[in-house]
Amino acid sequence: MEAVRRVVPRPGSYVAESNFFEEHWQEAFWGANYPRLLAVKERYDADGLFISHHGVGSERWSADGFTRKP
Repeated sequence: MEAVRRVVPRPGSYVAESNFFEEHWQEAFWGANYPRLLAVKERYDADGLFISHHGVGSERWSADGFTRKP
């Protein structure tokens, strides 16, 4: 991925085809849109009904998606 990032430093991706282990996934998958998307998520899905691995707001949940982090 480092070679790809040198050529395209801020790529977008289709999440289902993304690197499951991406360390900086908010930037890699969502880019500059992440803060705005998180605000929308907080407004319309404050209880976190809709979550997915590396989905917006998922850093607030356990790796298995069953437990909200304190």
